[in-house]
Parts: sequence; structure tokens; C-alpha cells
Amino acid sequence: MKIPGGAVTRLMGIIGHIALGGGIALVFPAGTLMRTPRGQRIVRWWHRRLLRILGLELRLYGIPAAAPALIVANHISWVEFAAVGAVIPGHFVAKSEIRSWPLIGWFAGQGGTIYIKRGDRGASTIVDAQMVAALRRQESIILFPEGTTSDGQTVQMFHPRLFAVAIEADVTVQPVALRYSDSANHACPAASFAGREKLIHHLWRLLRERGTLRVEVYFLAPEQSLGASSLMLATNARNAILQCIEPVTVQDVGARAAC
Repeated sequence: MKIPGGAVTRLMGIIGHIALGGGIALVFPAGTLMRTPRGQRIVRWWHRRLLRILGLELRLYGIPAAAPALIVANHISWVEFAAVGAVIPGHFVAKSEIRSWPLIGWFAGQGGTIYIKRGDRGASTIVDAQMVAALRRQESIILFPEGTTSDGQTVQMFHPRLFAVAIEADVTVQPVALRYSDSANHACPAASFAGREKLIHHLWRLLRERGTLRVEVYFLAPEQSLGASSLMLATNARNAILQCIEPVTVQDVGARAAC
């Protein structure tokens, strides 16, 4: 099988870029990278450059909510960490398995990622407290309430419990819809990182993708958490995202290229 030269070049670029990120993280005390304007600018730059190396064009729609806010998005691929992180400074909430990913897990932790161990109620209580503390420091939280990835054609149920932190901290909830498309505006299944596929296999498949691949990020209308229930916030956010990603012609009015 012939190995595409462009894919190999980009793979080497990604390895170097991750190593660069590790070096940057060493300059800042653990967990403080996102707490300064300078650190936030560096992280956004790092994410944008990663998308460029991957060959992904970032398209932005709408206006991100001002911090502090709970940002909730549908989840299709690990690429979303870069796509959303390139725009919004905040703390991602990710499954604890990511912590074990070589270098990436450590770098994410240095950048303020909050890791959650699924099924562990005691750990969940600690994570909730960490999220509320960050929100009260006027820092945003970014999470994927489905708890897993999908094929991008639909949105699985959101876990209402995750929305309780917005109510406790009295911050807005902003739904963010994510979609991958090609130059003809057709949904791109190659972007989906679902099932039991290994990270390296998905990365290699993505690098070998021909033509333009876009990741579209839609910042939808924020909702106030005051007076709402966790179930209401979860349901409304999911419905807003579902409506946005319905398989209809997407209007490019108001879109802006970010990479």
C-alpha cells in the first residue's frame, strides 16, 4: 500500500506540535495555563495551529458567550477539543481515560482540563466542585454532555446532572453545535471518532482524507440557568443543537473563516 507523503508530513508536524505544547506547559505552574490572558492566547493559538496541520478549515457561526458560562456541545471526534479550544478559553471536562494518552493527557491536564471518572459518584462530586469553583473564578467550562462520541448525524441524550453546576454557579448555558463537512457542504463521516476505533487509526484516516474538510462551530443562543432545572437546561440545549445540525442546506451567511 502506498503511503501518502502529505499525510506523513502532517503526522510529523503533529508530533512536533504536541512536543511544543508540552514545552509551553512546563513554563506555567500546573493547572494555571488558562488563568492568565497570555496563557489563554497561547492555548488558542496552539489549537488553531493544530487544526491547520490536520488540514482542517475552521468555520465559526454566532457569538461565543462571555465568561463565565457553561459551554455544552455535541461530540463527534477528539478534534472538537481543538475546534472549540481555538475560540473559547475555558476548562474542558473529559473522561479520565484521556489522562493516559501519551503526552496529550498530561498537556491537557496542565491546560486545566478537568477529568471525570464515569460511574464513580465520589469522583463526580469532586469534579462538580472543581467546575463550580472555576465558574466562580469567572472561567468557562466546556463539556460534551452526551458522554461519548456519535456519528454526527444525531445527538444522543444529554446527562442532566452535568448542568447542575450552571445553576449552582448562576451562569448561562450556551449550546454549541458541531458539524464536519466537505467542500460541497456534505457531512463528512471520516471525522467521526466513534465505537472502538483507536486514536492513532482515526488520526491516520483523517490525515489521508482528500480535499477540503471543514469543522463548523455554531454558537447558539445562551440560556439563563436562574429558575431552570437541570433537566430543562439539558433538554433545551440538546434540542437547539439538533435543530441546527438537521440535514438541510446550511446557510453560510455570517460565517467567518478562523484558520
